[in-house]
Amino acid sequence: MSQHDYNIANGTGAAVRSDINLALTAIATANSGTSSPTTTYAYQLWADTTSGNLKIRNGGDSAWIEVGALASANLGLMLASRFPNVTSNVTASHTELNKLDGVTATTTELNLLAGATQLGVIMTAIYPVGCVFTSVVSTNPETLLAGMSGTTWVAFGSGKTLVGLDSSDSDFNLVEETGGAKTDSHTLTVAEIPPHTHGVQYIAGVTAAYVASPLSSYFDPSTGFTGSTGGGDPHTHNIVQPYIVVYFWKRTA
Repeated sequence: MSQHDYNIANGTGAAVRSDINLALTAIATANSGTSSPTTTYAYQLWADTTSGNLKIRNGGDSAWIEVGALASANLGLMLASRFPNVTSNVTASHTELNKLDGVTATTTELNLLAGATQLGVIMTAIYPVGCVFTSVVSTNPETLLAGMSGTTWVAFGSGKTLVGLDSSDSDFNLVEETGGAKTDSHTLTVAEIPPHTHGVQYIAGVTAAYVASPLSSYFDPSTGFTGSTGGGDPHTHNIVQPYIVVYFWKRTA
C-alpha cells in the first residue's frame, strides 16, 4: 500500500530516485490506503482498503466516486456480454444493475427496476399484473402488501365464486367468463315429479264406465286415472352453494 503527492522534490540522485520509486509504487497500487490520498487530482484512482472499494476522483477534483468492489470479479460490475439485448443507455443505478449480473433483459425491462427495492421486485414477481388476491381485509393490496406501492388493484368477482378454466366446457372455456344464477325457476316435467300416491275410494263390484260424484273426483274407471290437481306453476329452487364471503382484488397495473 502506498500513496504519494506526485511532486518529485529536488535532491541528490539517490533521493530523487527513491522519491520516483515511491510515486511509481503509488501508481501501481492505485494509491491504496485506509484513508484517501492527501493530495488529489481529477480522475485519480484510490483503492480504499477500509471499505474494500475502488474509487475514482471526479472531473472537478471535489469528490470520490465509487467504481466497484476490490474483491469481486470485474469489480462486481455488469459486463456488456451478459446483457446482449441492451443497446442503449440504461437509467437504473449501478447498484440495481449489479444485482442482475447474468440476467439478459431489455433496456425497458431494466429501467422498470430503477428505484425499486429488492422486496418490491420480489413482490411484483409473486403478484404480477392479472393475478387475483384473496383477503378477509378490505384494504387495497397496494397498501396492504409490503413492496406493492405504486401498483393498481380493482375489486373483482363481486357476488361470484371463482372456477377453473375448462376448455372442453363451453360454460367455462374463457377466462373471466360469467354465468350461473342463484335460483332456478321452471315448470316441473313428469320426470321431475317425485314418486307419490293418491287415495282412491273403492266400491266392490263397481265396473261402470263412470262413477257418480263424489267418487269421480278420486278415480275414473274409464281412464284408469285419478282426477287432476295442482296449478302447474313454475317452481323456484334455491341453488346457492355453501359459501364464505371474502374480498377479491385483481392487479391491473
